Amino acid sequence: MEAGRGRAARAVVTVGAVAAGAGLAAAGFAGRPAALADVTWYGVGALWAVWLPVAVGLLLTWVLGSRTGQVDLDLRVREAMEGHPVRLELGLLVAMLIGYALGTAGLSTVIRQVSEELPSAVALPVTRLVFLFVLPVLFVDQGGFSTSGHGTRMPALSLAVREPWRWLGLVTVAAVGAPLLVDLEPSDAPSPTGAFLVVLAVLVGVSAIEEIFFRGMVQTRLELLTGRTGAVAVTALLYALAQAVSSHFNTYGPLVGEGVAEQVSVAVVTYGVQGLLLGYVWIRYRNMWINTLVHGVPLVLATLPTVAGQGGLG
Repeated sequence: MEAGRGRAARAVVTVGAVAAGAGLAAAGFAGRPAALADVTWYGVGALWAVWLPVAVGLLLTWVLGSRTGQVDLDLRVREAMEGHPVRLELGLLVAMLIGYALGTAGLSTVIRQVSEELPSAVALPVTRLVFLFVLPVLFVDQGGFSTSGHGTRMPALSLAVREPWRWLGLVTVAAVGAPLLVDLEPSDAPSPTGAFLVVLAVLVGVSAIEEIFFRGMVQTRLELLTGRTGAVAVTALLYALAQAVSSHFNTYGPLVGEGVAEQVSVAVVTYGVQGLLLGYVWIRYRNMWINTLVHGVPLVLATLPTVAGQGGLG
């Protein structure tokens, strides 16, 4: 009986997350159904930049993922999470996500008032680092270890990857990056120094931080409460909403849309869809290096033309 109620609750969470995402996606395009065909991601059509790569990535991850190794990996994840006050930790993570949104808005406003030359987008690296990495590590990982004595084995499990099959996700990395690489013109390439700085800024300052927060922390804990499917769907939705906030204050890579509602819709059908792939890759491999690359490689390739055109770090 308890198992049946648990399955029903997990199904409700999954359906609710999917319905919420679909509702947000539809709301922004209400009365403009053709606008969906015009959605772009960093100037590239969403079909080639997001939807097709994600579909291929999901298929490859499903085909290549080791089912035998998966059972053992799932057991190791549950053992690593033993003793964690999951609901309390999720509450703290949601609070930090809200702090990220409010902090970004507040700091961007302060920057605009202090200096007209300094772009307000510089607020994003600061608030991302503070609210999505420093505070979660201090109060959820290390803080939880100090107060409740639970282990901190999950970071080691996701970073010290010794099983060869858990690196098969590199095939998915190639699949999501190839369409953007084909679209990149030679004239779009920045200098070697500029390219290096883009790779460093994106992989370390964006992708790694966001993957550790959303997949490593939020989704892993949600899985214990809602099951895999619900956790992937809810995390993808939260990820899309966070990207809608980021893009609203990002002068280098804003979401294209008429008004806030359409921008949120664009975030759901681009970043939200990407979040589904990232969540599934995390379930299959629990390899933070792979997740960072699946997240970051398309972003690096999409950002290079912006850097070349503006002469800075897009």
